[in-house]
Amino acid sequence: MKKFIYIYKNKSNKKFVFNKKGDYVVFLNNSTGIYDFVINCENINLNIYGIYMGRKNEKFKITTNQIHKKSNSHSNLFIKGVFTDKSQFNFNGLIRIEKNANKSVAYQKNQNLNFSSDCLIESKPDLEILTDDVFCTHALTTSNFNKKSLYYLNSRTLDQEKSEKLLVKGFTYEIVNRVKNNIDKKTIKNINSQIEKFLL
Repeated sequence: MKKFIYIYKNKSNKKFVFNKKGDYVVFLNNSTGIYDFVINCENINLNIYGIYMGRKNEKFKITTNQIHKKSNSHSNLFIKGVFTDKSQFNFNGLIRIEKNANKSVAYQKNQNLNFSSDCLIESKPDLEILTDDVFCTHALTTSNFNKKSLYYLNSRTLDQEKSEKLLVKGFTYEIVNRVKNNIDKKTIKNINSQIEKFLL
């Protein structure tokens, strides 16, 4: 069974050290801070997911450090953000592979959807690889709200509000679907409520 860590609206720095082999899932939800994820054992499979939804003048600043100290382990970070009004999102993500961590596999991806020209979205991935025989990738995209998709949905008799909600749901539910088997019903309800209320 996967071990699950849920971090909701946190505003302090946290360090997680994984010393036992196994599967771990971390879910970041509208949290700010520096988060260190230290893989200190072989045969660890760590998945870090996140959903960020910014409205009005909300500000999120997050730094994640995936630190591999032992070999033969896997880490995957995937964060999605949706922002409107004058909200701000600043993400810095580091993958660091230490000298003794050969045969490590690490991924990092950040995708953002921008609903307003007044938003400030900054995303910076980074790699530090100190050994050979590893596989690491990172990717980021920030897209403006897709008016063509909105037009298509409007033409199918959906009004603008319902169309926008449907697009936000489609964008964020990729993350929800990856973590829903590890979360209790109350948490899932909270996440779905955030998505529903986002464009009200």
